[in-house]
Amino acid sequence: MSFKSDIQATRSTAGNTGTAVIAQPIRLRGIIIASDGTGAGLLELTTTSNSGDTLFIGDVPSGDVINFSFPEDGILFPKGIFVKTKTKVTAYTLLTDKYSGPGLTV
Repeated sequence: MSFKSDIQATRSTAGNTGTAVIAQPIRLRGIIIASDGTGAGLLELTTTSNSGDTLFIGDVPSGDVINFSFPEDGILFPKGIFVKTKTKVTAYTLLTDKYSGPGLTV
């Protein structure tokens, strides 16, 4: 039997800025990526820094939106989520474990 847990949606348009999209250790449960319509898009997520270890690469067809839920426990980003590459992507939404709110810890 499984249990329910809260998730948080973090929408961003940020690219390779050197700043974490989510700074603390976090588990990525799903992602939504929207193409800007000018060609096939690419989003590459890393941990530690925007030049850190790549843990996810998502491709999105031109003019499309993809929505993907990761199986099991998702992908653990032990030192936060950073963007290494964002090409032809308008925006993306990271679906993670809830990381803010009264009495919550990571």
